[in-house]
Amino acid sequence: MKITIATFSAMLFVGGFSPLAHAQAQIAVPGVGEVTIGQPPPPPPPPGYGQASPREYAEHCEHLRHREHELRERVAYMPYGPERARLERQLVEAQDAQDRCWRR
Repeated sequence: MKITIATFSAMLFVGGFSPLAHAQAQIAVPGVGEVTIGQPPPPPPPPGYGQASPREYAEHCEHLRHREHELRERVAYMPYGPERARLERQLVEAQDAQDRCWRR
């Protein structure tokens, strides 16, 4: 029991001077259970936080479709070389993004 209290006190003391003072630690204290040291985690974001509206999402998907069409036309007339390879990579990325877009 004395060792547990001493360990707990030492962690509190060291935690005050540590650069990770805001970190949390869980310690099992006999007879009490787990004790959390540090600040509680931030609350979760509200539902729908960071999600685009259906209209914005549809506009984004439409933009991707136009981008793919534009890249496909540019690649068709581009001679082989590093510039064409770069455009082909962009085309594949645009196609992948568009595939993910419509699967939502």
